[in-house]
Amino acid sequence: MSKEIEWSTVHGEGDIICKCDHCVTEYNYGFEDGPDFKSCQEELKEEGWVSRKINGEWKDFCCKECADNF
Repeated sequence: MSKEIEWSTVHGEGDIICKCDHCVTEYNYGFEDGPDFKSCQEELKEEGWVSRKINGEWKDFCCKECADNF
């Protein structure tokens, strides 16, 4: 999975950094009370991102075209 947590200096706050597994596109999902991956995944889907399980691993893509080209 191509998501990383970047914590801020304030306890419980930060960003989930989502990276396309095909190109260099990134999406930052901010949080204030600990990371919420389910909410992040819902927002990514609304933004047109696609997740697919490939060879037993989940991959994230910024668009269907990147997913198809992977």
